[in-house]
Amino acid sequence: MTLQDIAADIRLANNRAQIDLSARSADGGQIKAGGAVTLTGSLPADIQIGLNNLVLIDPSLYRTSLDGNLRLAGPLSGGANISGQIDVGETEVSVPSTGMTSIGDIPQIDFIGAPADVVATRRKAGLTGADAGTDPAASGDSGPGFGLNVRINAPRRIFVRGRGLDAELGGSLLLTGSTNRIISAGRFDLIRGRLDILGKRFELDEGAVRFQGDLVPYLRFVTSTTTNTGEVRIVIEGKATSPEVSFESTPDAPQDEVLAQLLFGRNISEISAFQALQLASAVATLAGRGGAGVISNLRTGFGLDDLDVTTTDSGATAVRAGKYISENVYTDVTAASDGTADVSINLDLTKNLTAKGTVGSDGNTGIGIFFEKDY
Repeated sequence: MTLQDIAADIRLANNRAQIDLSARSADGGQIKAGGAVTLTGSLPADIQIGLNNLVLIDPSLYRTSLDGNLRLAGPLSGGANISGQIDVGETEVSVPSTGMTSIGDIPQIDFIGAPADVVATRRKAGLTGADAGTDPAASGDSGPGFGLNVRINAPRRIFVRGRGLDAELGGSLLLTGSTNRIISAGRFDLIRGRLDILGKRFELDEGAVRFQGDLVPYLRFVTSTTTNTGEVRIVIEGKATSPEVSFESTPDAPQDEVLAQLLFGRNISEISAFQALQLASAVATLAGRGGAGVISNLRTGFGLDDLDVTTTDSGATAVRAGKYISENVYTDVTAASDGTADVSINLDLTKNLTAKGTVGSDGNTGIGIFFEKDY
């Protein structure tokens, strides 16, 4: 993270430092910190930290924004606690394509002819000798760390996209443990979503994102359908950086056979050469070699939360566009090739209670209250 426009005011009196700091992230948003540190012994402190629409980005994995307030209280030499709540704004989690590259660890760098001031600076920073360029945290001697009790709320608008997936999730996390060993409890569960393979649409039955010790998102999405031979399930599971795709069926069958039945409704020995190429294309999409796709690029360009091309019950082609117009109000508009259209609005009254209303161009309207609870 790059911080800009850093402003600091530190007032010293009676062995105490009164701190007032603020900075702006280069990607957007602001962070503020204020409080007091006693300049004796273990440096006891009580500091309030505020996040105002602070943008965090991992170009290969996610983009999100954070609002919230944290408190750092206790000895800064070790044993202080970080507590508070962070509210997560709209978040895009990208399931990356395969073949991701990384420069890895920075290799040993030999400085030739460095002036004396550069040598002195590198010596003070511990960047000389055999350990130059290594990560201090990798040595395992990272100090006592700070305790954690931080609630992270994201009731909606966590979008996971890529490899044919397009899903929205919501939920909350409680981070405990310490900065040396973070313990995460909770997860984000599916609100709505689908999986597109080779022009076929599968609504997601199950979806969840939880976090492991390194806080890399761990995904699990399941969709199921019925074929001529039984039930077929597609399971996408694993770390967001490298999820694995598997095909399951009842009764059991080889995965290539399951995929052939799923896409073409016939045994793999009966498909044509062209269908074999289509099957390979579907596998490439799920494996992360299919690209973002035209629909995904259009959705991003229009600034929508959802954009989908589907088929109505009467067989007409329809385009559906969805957008959050406030934190708890979601609306989508569907226009079909037969001239019909409808507008629907979802209003989240509480965590478990949602009001839904629909108005169609044919005069049909509907309204309902829906209760949902996860166990």
